[in-house]
Amino acid sequence: MQYTKAGVRRNNIEEVPSVRSAEDDGTFLTRVNRTEIRFVDPVPDGGQILEESGFLPARDHVLIQLLRHGTRAVGLDELVDLRHAGTEAFRAFKTDRVFRLTINNRGYEWGSAKITEPELRCIAGVCDDEILVLERDGVDQAIDCDGIVELSNSGTEHLRTTKRLVTISLDGVETKIPCGTYTAEALIDVLCIDAGYLLNIVNAEGQLAPLEQNQRIQIEDGMKFFTQVPCGGSS
Repeated sequence: MQYTKAGVRRNNIEEVPSVRSAEDDGTFLTRVNRTEIRFVDPVPDGGQILEESGFLPARDHVLIQLLRHGTRAVGLDELVDLRHAGTEAFRAFKTDRVFRLTINNRGYEWGSAKITEPELRCIAGVCDDEILVLERDGVDQAIDCDGIVELSNSGTEHLRTTKRLVTISLDGVETKIPCGTYTAEALIDVLCIDAGYLLNIVNAEGQLAPLEQNQRIQIEDGMKFFTQVPCGGSS
């Protein structure tokens, strides 16, 4: 991506940034954490934004710009044109590093090794009927509403959103359950299956396959399950 004086160039098409108006007194208002700052100069640099909002010395802090679809670190000497939309809010962190993550394959930068679920939900605009899932080491981990994700020092963490509830079929009857990864025992419990019954899944080949003890399975929309009594007869 190449920046031009007029805007941003993507695929040889120049995009002119949206414009935001000055306040009645001619200043430009922005917010860093919970502090509101007014700038007479509409094009301060990252260091000036930190200094004016009380984060001193600026060199000991990282400034993160909160965009509509993403976040990014702003350099101390990097100019920020407050006349452009997307400059209304920033976050400041006392740190010497930037942490990276993706949500639904969109890149984000953050100034802390930890980020809460509400912060993730806010910066990514996650809907109320969706949850955040951390993809790590081949295992999907749903993030609780009061959860905290610890970001890696050496790589990029990857998250995605999915529906809070998914629809599955149990013995031909559709039912909704919370999205997530379950053991066979936990799935039997959440589906309120009678004690002693086994659970089979319809696999990709359309065949019934028994769920083994402690087997973990990521539940997705449209999955089909059938119960089975221990002696082998299906319910």
